[in-house]
Amino acid sequence: MTLSAVLIRDVTSTLAEFDASLRQAAAGRIEGAAPTYRVTDGEVRLDIGVEPGPERRIALIRLPTLRVTFRFDGGTRAAQDALLARLDRAMHRGGG
Repeated sequence: MTLSAVLIRDVTSTLAEFDASLRQAAAGRIEGAAPTYRVTDGEVRLDIGVEPGPERRIALIRLPTLRVTFRFDGGTRAAQDALLARLDRAMHRGGG
């Protein structure tokens, strides 16, 4: 069974950092450029929309955020989850 699903996340990142990380994580499977991307992995198509979010402040530290919308189409739920997990692992940044 193929599924369509939408996931929205707030991501602490600049657009340039997000773009570079996504291109590395989905090398050879990505089309488009900010603010819209498409990742194709087997039967799974993942459309990613990115828009600036509100700045986060922690004491004197200012952090840029993005609102990222993931729209899955095609493939099974397990295949969609596996693609997202691979992207998450590849795009994870350290921080303690």
